[in-house]
Formats: sequence, C-alpha cells, structure tokens
Amino acid sequence: MSRWPFVIVASLVLLPLVLMAGVGGWQLWMSGHWLWLSWMIPVCWTAAWLVLRFTQRVEVPLPEIGSKVHWTPQDHAAAAIIEAEQKKVSEFTGEQLIDPQFYTARTIELANEFARHYHPKAKDPLGSISVIELLTAVQLVAEDLEVLLRENVPGSHLITVSQWRLLANAPAWWRTASNLGWLASILWNPTSLARYAVSRAFAEPLSKIVQTNMLGAFYAIFVRQLGFYLIELNSGRLRGGSARYREAMRKLEPKDATGTEGNALEATVQEPITVTIAIIGQVKAGKSSLVNCLLGEQRAAVDVLPLTRSVQRYDLRVDDQSDRLIVLDTTGYSDSGVTPEQMQETREAVRNADLVLLVLDARSPAKQADVTAIDELGTWFREQHRLKPPSIIGVISKIDGLSPVMEWSPPYSWENPARPKERNIRAAMDFVRQTFGERLASIVPVCTDREHGRVFGVDEYLLPTLLLLLDEARAVSLVRSIHRDYDQQRAWQVVSQLISAGSKLREFVPAFTKSQIEQAAKSILSSVLKK
Repeated sequence: MSRWPFVIVASLVLLPLVLMAGVGGWQLWMSGHWLWLSWMIPVCWTAAWLVLRFTQRVEVPLPEIGSKVHWTPQDHAAAAIIEAEQKKVSEFTGEQLIDPQFYTARTIELANEFARHYHPKAKDPLGSISVIELLTAVQLVAEDLEVLLRENVPGSHLITVSQWRLLANAPAWWRTASNLGWLASILWNPTSLARYAVSRAFAEPLSKIVQTNMLGAFYAIFVRQLGFYLIELNSGRLRGGSARYREAMRKLEPKDATGTEGNALEATVQEPITVTIAIIGQVKAGKSSLVNCLLGEQRAAVDVLPLTRSVQRYDLRVDDQSDRLIVLDTTGYSDSGVTPEQMQETREAVRNADLVLLVLDARSPAKQADVTAIDELGTWFREQHRLKPPSIIGVISKIDGLSPVMEWSPPYSWENPARPKERNIRAAMDFVRQTFGERLASIVPVCTDREHGRVFGVDEYLLPTLLLLLDEARAVSLVRSIHRDYDQQRAWQVVSQLISAGSKLREFVPAFTKSQIEQAAKSILSSVLKK
C-alpha cells in the first residue's frame, strides 16, 4: 500500500492542531506572556525525562490470547521464561527492535529454551517437535498479533514495512526539527539560548526513551504471544493443528448470555463437555451415602452405568448445568477385604477423573491412608507432564457424630462458630487442613444420613464448591481429550494420507484398484506399528 493515504490521514488529523497552535502562539506573543510561558517546554520535558528515566522497564499485561485454566504445573513453571525475556527489553536498542532478523533470532532462542524446559535430558530438545506443530504455533502467533494491531493501533492497516523501519530514525527526525525551531527562536530572541541549552540536555534522551518504550511494548506483547503458544506447543496441545486447537479452546470460554433491550447481543455459550467426578475415601467413610445425597431421587436402574466390577458410574444432573457430570463411586481402601484388582481399578478411575471428592470421616483421626492415596495420585500426575492434575475437594462427612452427639439442629455456621457442635466442626476442618496442607483445593463439612433425615452441607457447601471448581475440571477433561483424540486419530491419519497419495499415483498407474491401494497402505502402517 502507498504511503500517501497514511500521510493524508496524518495531515488531516494534525492540521487543526497546527492551526490552533499557531494562532495561540501569535496571541501569546502579542500579549507579552510568551517569554515566561516558553519555559514550560524545557521544564515539562525535564520532568518527563525524569519520570521515564526511573520507569524505563516496559510492563505489559498478558493479552487475552487464551485461558490458562488448562495449564499443567509444568506449564505454569515455564511461564517464568516469558517474564525473564520481558525483563530484557531495556537491553535492546530501537534499531534491534525494528529488525526482522532480531525477532527471528529471539524466536529460535526462546523455542530452544522452552524445549529444554520440557525435555531437560534430551540432547536436541527442539528436534523432537514436528514441523506441523511448529508451523501451527507460528500461525497462531501471527493471527493474534494481527488482531491486536488491528483493534488497538489506529491506522495500523496503513503502516508499511518501510514506515515501520523509519521508527528507528525517529529521534533523528525530532532532533533536526527541534534544532531548526530553536535556531529560528534564537535568531528572533537571543534570550532563548538558555532555554535551548536546557531542552537540548533532555529532549534527545527523552525521545530515545519514548521510542524504545514504544517498540519495547510491542516486543513485550510479541514475547507474551510467542511464549504462550510455545507452552501449548511443548505440552502437545497443538498436535491436531490450529483449527482443532481453536475449537478446543472455545470450550473453555466463559458463558455470556447477556443482552440489552433493543440491542440483542449474540450469546456465547460454553459447548457442553463431559466432566468425571471420582469419589474416594476409606471404607465406611461415607462415600455411598454421599453418592445417594448427590443423586437424590435420580438414582435408578437407568442411571447406574457399571464401569468395572468395583467402580460404579452415575449420571449427575445439576440445574442450569449443561455439562454432563459423571460420578464414579469407587471401592474404599485400607481394608483387608479390598483386593489388589479392586485397588488397581480404583486407581485407574481416579487417574481418569477431572475432579476428586475425598470423603473423610469427621470422627476418625486416622488420615494417613488418605494422605498416602493423594500423594500417590500426585506422584503419578507429576510423571504425566502433559496432563493437568484434578482439583481435590475434602468432604468431611458424618459431622452429626461430633460432640454433642445427641444435638442436631442445623444450619451450623462453622465459619463463625458459636455453639459447641459448630466449634467441633471447625476443629475437624482445621485438623484436615493441617494434615493435608495444599493437597486439597477446598474443604467442606457435610452430613449425609438420609435414612434419619439428617442431611446438611451438600446443597449449602458441596455443590456450590463443586460448581466453582467446574471450570478447572473442564480444563482437566479438555486437556486429556486433546491428547486422547490425537493418539487415536494419528494412526488413521497416516492411513488416509497413504491412500490419498496412492490415489494420485493411480492416475499414473491405472492397473491398481482403490481397494488394493487401501490394503497396501494398511499393510505398511501395520508393519511400522509392529516395529
């Protein structure tokens, strides 16, 4: 695009300002106030230089490029690389920040640094990344930068590459224009020499700082974008391509169904996904009673979906919740009647859960088996770097059995306890919090004795807490599904590509039929997989 449209637009914007400045300056000169008002220029520039001198480092908030709720602990640790690179902005010159080769070199260096973070023992960490994934990351960065510039920089669609490069010479332009202006002022009034000396001492450094900060802000945003997608790349979430990644991330977007009268806004609704909730705990801790309270009257033969011999699966329906919630009722542990096979089935169920409810008997101080189970789960997820570990809610059951045992008059305010049972509920929660530390995302007390009409805390505390953590659970489910779907489809994708290539080859070798081509492709894939 020609630079003339940009010049015309800039001229039309600046022309009224120039005219008003000229008329105002003439009036000031005629009134005799020009001399003392002209000192405002060097004074203000000096103050501006002092402000920028001590705030040179560019601080740019994270652009809204995607939710981080799906990030794993390893992903959050990798974010430190982004922050470290942003702190280097002040080390770069304006000439570097407009040079495309500079951005290419920094991209390669950052790509290697992120790869080393995720594969510290690999001799060539970046070498294990597929070309398609790398191209996907580049495409996503380019798309987001385009949107950011179009929406936040007026006239960005008119700026050419040549004009972008000229930003490096901005201080020179300013210095030349300023010198010409001061020369005319000194010739007209020699007393302006003092003002010129003060302005010269601060004007050039000021323009240099402004230039560096403007270009540095763009680089900081570039690093944010690039770093975000390098994390997605190394975590394996870009293996399905940019379109599939965008589609998956849209499932994490918050619901927004608001609108104004006379101006109906298009509602953005989360796409429903399946969230699996595993209920675990020691034998007789109250797991089955909790399942009955969660399901209420929903529990029927059609709701019971056997998963394994020792794990039962139920559909949980919650009002105003479009996601499908699956509850897994697992076998308890720490009991001689539990077989190794049942324990293994329980472990598999928990490892595939998106949210975990750990049921703890309020009357029992024996919590070591629970701590061991949670630590084992945490160790397993730390070895699965690409999976996001589920949040764990500690559910303190059987609070009706706390002293005084015969008293039962809910509701109980354990946040600000006043009655004896409230204080004992609070003490039980403090004990669990001290025992488990940061292993639990939240702790709630409940009573689930439906047989005797003692139900409290499920609707008041547990379900609201569960819904608050549902976004985290959705992210856990989404990350797992991304990897599972890709692993299931990549083999057949190779078959499809072989068949497609064979079909093109058939144009040159008509003797082969389509079925022969498909059979040959499958045979090749089978032999590769066996090796």
